[in-house]
Amino acid sequence: MQILPPGPAVIVGTDIPDLSAAHVSRAFRALGDHDAVFGPAADGGYWLVGLRRSPRVPDAFSSVRWSTEHALSDTLANLVGLKVAFVETLDDVDDGASLARWRQGRR
Repeated sequence: MQILPPGPAVIVGTDIPDLSAAHVSRAFRALGDHDAVFGPAADGGYWLVGLRRSPRVPDAFSSVRWSTEHALSDTLANLVGLKVAFVETLDDVDDGASLARWRQGRR
């Protein structure tokens, strides 16, 4: 079993064309006084999740309906009683239609 060092961890999606270093920096700052941080996606999921890891956060991802509009709300239901922060809502690109919407919004 590998033991990870204490401290915050942030994971981001690879399908977020507007992602910047500033978004990730804000997420780490939020973990200074929150147990978890999320970057909501417009489709009900999330493009970023961060956890403090110390003290240990419960299983945040149990019974999540992945790839649905319920992914964020399901995850938040697993974190009741914890202090949760949010960073900006960004669009993720899941398919051709979402790519077209993202391109249209850039004009």
